[in-house]
Amino acid sequence: MPYEGILDTNLFIRYLHDGTPEEKEKFRNLIEEARRKGTTFYIPFIVVVEMVYVLERVYRLPKTRVREMVESILTLPVEVENLEVVLTALAIYEEENLKFGDAFVLATAKVKGIVPVYTFDRDFRRFSEVNVL
Repeated sequence: MPYEGILDTNLFIRYLHDGTPEEKEKFRNLIEEARRKGTTFYIPFIVVVEMVYVLERVYRLPKTRVREMVESILTLPVEVENLEVVLTALAIYEEENLKFGDAFVLATAKVKGIVPVYTFDRDFRRFSEVNVL
């Protein structure tokens, strides 16, 4: 499938949180054009990682709100790299109160069935899929 392009993190941050009305309108126009054409944008998983980081650390939004905002982009004409892992990671991130990077590692193990995860990180002690050395 041909992609309309790749969407960078700052587009989502400005659309979802702190963009000017003009920036938000440009983003909406970009999305509507893709819908008219029947095309999609590709989102590398690093864009999701950056979104979570900026929304949580820079704007200090609670994890529940961060998850809602990130999941809201899935209603757009997009394909997210490693979507199943991303969705699982967002759930673990919020429900288990882990850092998103840690949640992504655990989600990868769960989705891909690659266990155990080996780590020195004691935050993982409570997960059976993890072997804390």
